[in-house]
Amino acid sequence: MSLVDDILRGDEKSAARLITGIENGEREAYQDLSLLFPRTGKAHIIGVTGPAGAGKSTLIGRLALAFAESGKSVGIIATDPTSISGRGAFLGDRLRMKGAEKHNIFIRSMAQRAYPGGVAKAAAAAAYIMEGLGKDCIIVESIGAGQSDKDLFFLCDTVVTIFTPDYGDEIQLFKAGLMEIGDIIVVNKSDTPGADDAARDIGFASRQRARSNGWDAPVLLTVAETGSGIPALVDAIEAHWLSLTEKGGMAARKADHTEAFMMALLKEELWQKTSAALVDSQAFKEISLEVRSGRTDPYSAVRKILEGLEHEWTFH
Repeated sequence: MSLVDDILRGDEKSAARLITGIENGEREAYQDLSLLFPRTGKAHIIGVTGPAGAGKSTLIGRLALAFAESGKSVGIIATDPTSISGRGAFLGDRLRMKGAEKHNIFIRSMAQRAYPGGVAKAAAAAAYIMEGLGKDCIIVESIGAGQSDKDLFFLCDTVVTIFTPDYGDEIQLFKAGLMEIGDIIVVNKSDTPGADDAARDIGFASRQRARSNGWDAPVLLTVAETGSGIPALVDAIEAHWLSLTEKGGMAARKADHTEAFMMALLKEELWQKTSAALVDSQAFKEISLEVRSGRTDPYSAVRKILEGLEHEWTFH
C-alpha cells in the first residue's frame, strides 16, 4: 500500500512523513502530494495571526479543543522561527494542548525556514495532507510577521487577528495589513485594564476598512488562559464559514487563494534560484565591487543586474 493510500485511510505517521518530505524538498514527496491534491478543498482552514505575545498559541489550543469537542476532526499547523518539525509537538510545549490526544488532534509544528510569508513554506502542503487524513477543520498559526503575514490570507478561509489591550505601537500593524486580512478580530488578555477601550479603538479602525464581501469583522474579547470568550469566537468563525458557503462562491474563493499562494511561493523559489546564481556570477561580483567602492549607486547596480538577466547571463 502506498504512502498516499495510508494517509487516505487516516494514518498520521504517514502524513507526518510526507510533510517532512515536503519540507526537505524531496521530489517523491511532491509527487505524492499531487495525488492528494484532488482530494482537497473541503476543509475549513482557519488562520490565526497577531503580534508576538498576544497569546496565539494558547488561544489556538482552546479553539482546537472546542472544535474537537463539537465533533470536528481537527488539525493544527504551528509555525515557529526556531522550532524543529515533528509530530505531536505544539511549539515545543505539549502543556498548551492538554487533551489533544483524547480528541485525536493532529499537531504539526514546523520551522519557518526563512520563508518571508509568515507561514512555513510547507504549510499549504501540510494543510492538503491533513485534508487527506480527513481533517475537516485545520488551524494555521503564523509567526506574526506584519506585512508579510498577508500570505496567510491566501491559504486560509477565515483569518483571526489577535491583539492585546496594551497594543501600543501595534497600531503599525494596522498599516501593515493585518486589519485588512482579519475576518475576526480578537482582543485577548481582556482581563487586563484597558480591554474595553482597546476593543472600541480597534473596532473603529476595522470599520474604516471597506470590505467588498459584505462581511463586517466582529471584535471579540477573550482570555485564552481561562477559556473566557472562546465559545463566542467559535460561533463567529462558524458564522463566517456559513457566510462563505451560503454565497455559493467558496470554490472560486479557494481557487483564487490557491493561485495567489502559488504566486507567493513562485516568487520565493525564483528569488532563491536567482540569488544563488548571482552569487557565483563574475558579472555580479564586479557590480557588487562597484557598489562597495562607491563607483556605482545601488539603484544603478540593480538596473545593471536586471539588464544582465534579461540578456541571459551565464552564471557559473
